[in-house]
Amino acid sequence: APADSVFPRETPAATDEKALRSIRRLQEIGVGIIAPIAALAAHPIANAVALVAARDAPTAAMPQGAVRLAITFDGTETAEEIAAALQADPVMALIATAPETSRLHASRRIFTELAKHEAEEKRIPVIHHMVFQKGDVKDDVVIQSGAQAGGLLCDGLGDGVMIEHPEVELDYLRRTSFGLLQGSRMRNTKTEYVSCPSCGRTLFDLQEVTAAISERTGHLPGVAIAIMGCIVNGPGEMADADFGYVGGAPGKIDLYVGKEVVKRSIPYAESCDELIQLIKDNGRWVDKEVEEASEEELVAA
Repeated sequence: APADSVFPRETPAATDEKALRSIRRLQEIGVGIIAPIAALAAHPIANAVALVAARDAPTAAMPQGAVRLAITFDGTETAEEIAAALQADPVMALIATAPETSRLHASRRIFTELAKHEAEEKRIPVIHHMVFQKGDVKDDVVIQSGAQAGGLLCDGLGDGVMIEHPEVELDYLRRTSFGLLQGSRMRNTKTEYVSCPSCGRTLFDLQEVTAAISERTGHLPGVAIAIMGCIVNGPGEMADADFGYVGGAPGKIDLYVGKEVVKRSIPYAESCDELIQLIKDNGRWVDKEVEEASEEELVAA
């Protein structure tokens, strides 16, 4: 799935036709452009959203070409400053907490203050902005985003996530963001997988099989597939999966629809094809869409 918006820290100059053309192409397919208000003042972008610190929002002047204002909280604002920022009628709010501030505690306080001033019909979307620095390891993108933003999203606090890292490729950040939203039960953009942790009873290479199945079925949002190593605990651990792939005997696989076994003792070599056919037989299959160009190519200028 494409990102809803992209966030360039710097905007291209009017003479950079290639970069501006890439931005227009993104806007044409519905991807929004959010940029710091100072960057847009220096190099305007038509129909962009200008991002300003919440403390500066009451006196901020809209840059040329910008259509709306967004505010960003760092978690140190007073209740009065939060209330004043809302008077600027922002289209959305971001939370990017200061390094010395606890994101969980500061974010909960911000949401409490926002609730005091917002009627339900005028509630503004709040995006958790995770900002990583040079040298932060790639695994921390997943771990920290999940532990901090994910916990808040699971509690119904927030409407989305924006992950920023200067040394990690855009596609990884995009996939991590959508994975976080899906794990928080906010937005389904890919197939859901349920897998056992593996043990001595596992009858096949769980990681290898999971990778092979996800490679061929990962484009089915709304579909849940359980991959279980054996029949001892597998059927009971499949939760609410739509389809199950369970080791029934050495070299043999049983397939389930829900918690009901529908095919037994399928040879391992044929099992992935049989699973796909089962998904098709139950009307849950769609073909993969052909991507014309990746987002990284569009913003590579």
